[in-house]
Amino acid sequence: MLYVDDLEFRKNAIIDPCSQTPEFLEKTRQSRNNQSFVENQQSFNQELLNTLEFSTPENLSDRIILAQQLSQHHLQQKIKRQKHWRNWLGGSIAAAIIMAFSLNLILPGTQNSSLLAQQVIKHVHEDTHALNVHMNVPKTRIDTMLASYGGKLNGPIGQVTFLGHCIIGGHTGIHMVLNTSLGIVSVLLLPSQIINDSSVLNDSQLSGILYPSQKGSIAIVSEQPKAIEAARRQINQNLNWII
Repeated sequence: MLYVDDLEFRKNAIIDPCSQTPEFLEKTRQSRNNQSFVENQQSFNQELLNTLEFSTPENLSDRIILAQQLSQHHLQQKIKRQKHWRNWLGGSIAAAIIMAFSLNLILPGTQNSSLLAQQVIKHVHEDTHALNVHMNVPKTRIDTMLASYGGKLNGPIGQVTFLGHCIIGGHTGIHMVLNTSLGIVSVLLLPSQIINDSSVLNDSQLSGILYPSQKGSIAIVSEQPKAIEAARRQINQNLNWII
């Protein structure tokens, strides 16, 4: 191979610095620069070969697998600790709520009857769902809910079209709706709301009465004033607090 110029020679020296062709050797001997360039390329090639021949540490694959397993184990332990913490925290919060609910039931406090009457009226207005439900709630369900508060029915109180829990003034109670011959009546049994005297409930739409009971207090509200006293008699005759 004849080299037209030094550029062609250097290109070949980069590709194959150990070439033994007569033309390459002849060109190398022509100048000190050519010899230095070839020697540098040969030295670079040797360093590259030495690097490629670097031996792989023993058990490298086993070490990699072990490192991956340890990393996965640590991650699983972290997830487990986080899950345990969330469960503990959730359980603690739930326990606190249950305790607060229980204390609310067993540790009633005396209330201002006028303020409680306003809260009752507000609740009846806001809980429109109770008046729009037209079920025939079975006595067994009524007995079960009353028993959870320590109450019991000794006789009928009329057709109950709605039955549910309510929260008034931060205390829980029972909200019932009765369908009577004189009109629809809302009855709120508030066993945790102790009052010392009765209060009349009145606004532009509703009338009612809030009065002390054997346990806590009872509110009876209706748009039909005549239905209130009849419902009161039924409740007082047939509701008994056994706890």
